[in-house]
Amino acid sequence: MTNDMTVGNPTKLVIKFIIPLLIGNIFQQFYSMVDTIIVGKYVGTNALAGVGSTGAINFFILGFAMGLTSGFAVPIAQGFGANDYDKVRHFVAMSTYLTIIIGIIITILSTISLEPLLTITKTPSDIYEYAYDYMIIILAGILTNMAYNITASILRALGDSKTPLYFLIIASFLNIVLDFLFILTFNMGVAGAAWATIISQGISALLCVIYMNKKFEILKMKKEDFKYKQSSANILLRIGFPMAFQYSVIAIGSILLQSAVNSLGTIYVASYTVCCRIEQLAIQPFSTLGIAGTTYTGQNLGAGRLDRIKEGMKKMTIIGIVLAIICSGIIYVFNIPLINLFISEGDDKILVIKYVRQYLVWVCAFFIPLMLLILYRSSIQGMGDTVFPMIASVVELVGRVAVAAGLVAFIGYLSICIACPVAWTGGALIVVPAYFMKIKKLEKNIA
Repeated sequence: MTNDMTVGNPTKLVIKFIIPLLIGNIFQQFYSMVDTIIVGKYVGTNALAGVGSTGAINFFILGFAMGLTSGFAVPIAQGFGANDYDKVRHFVAMSTYLTIIIGIIITILSTISLEPLLTITKTPSDIYEYAYDYMIIILAGILTNMAYNITASILRALGDSKTPLYFLIIASFLNIVLDFLFILTFNMGVAGAAWATIISQGISALLCVIYMNKKFEILKMKKEDFKYKQSSANILLRIGFPMAFQYSVIAIGSILLQSAVNSLGTIYVASYTVCCRIEQLAIQPFSTLGIAGTTYTGQNLGAGRLDRIKEGMKKMTIIGIVLAIICSGIIYVFNIPLINLFISEGDDKILVIKYVRQYLVWVCAFFIPLMLLILYRSSIQGMGDTVFPMIASVVELVGRVAVAAGLVAFIGYLSICIACPVAWTGGALIVVPAYFMKIKKLEKNIA
């Protein structure tokens, strides 16, 4: 079911859009969380650290793919807002071509580069095997990840955030079942966790494709829709690649941050793994708000409704601030129970809890700058501007590198705790003013 965001109350439209999307994103986090919990509880601390040490590499490669597919959805949203359904179908077909071709290339390059990347990130020798066994399977299955992301992005560009949720719920429960089956019954270790993730993502992608073909009239493809046009490919790549590189630039900072963590030792790697899982769960409301911003500004720009973009952004900013305060409060109050989900009893437990709590206290205090960064960057991208989001990503990279890699030798783990807050604040200081500059420019062009 499509959702036209160019008419109606912006607040109600955004809330209606983000609620199912938020639930879906939380379920999507179960892919990594369940893997981490089961690995940490039943395979051991070293295995937990091994899976966790690959987080930055995972984000570097899969983030590129995610940014690419998110960028492909922007022209689709703009076409839908303009009621140009021929354009919508054509861009869906072109996006499919490009996703398959680029997905195959990424798969080949990433699997070949895995060992050098593990070396660059200073993966400790006692967890190297776990890290490699997990990531080689995840990277081999990149096409399933991209298939879900492109189909879900297309549905969301049309205003449908509910359908991806339903299929993610199914896939998440399947992921849990397969985790227990592969790890506990078949003793496959971290490889079992990776296979569970790949299979679950593939099934959710397949369900999205089947649903799109059966339920969306405007996506009933015609022969002419599949005609390859280089001009259309250029439009998609002009938006998709900058968004993909933006994710990769941020990920480079994460890789250097992970490298700094790895240099501190296995106990810090295990602690940071738990930190990242809890942090990723906590920031899902901001991510969903960002996706809503992309869809909302994209559709309304296509309809020529700058007044609605301005009104909607004000309402989304207020919603975001409230969400940031709530998420910070939840983490402050419930951090111990959340940490205990990931670790088993042992001599290292007290230290892990100490280091995780130290990290969470710092990042929670900066959730509002993070929310502003995500919302305004995504909204600018929805309007087709990829320059300032890229600049913000570079600022994030510099912030992480300067603090984590530059200060770890002097202040140790504290540098890890403050690296992201510094990066988020710097990025937000770029994209928020950039949004108002973009609006003024568009108003002058219309006038």
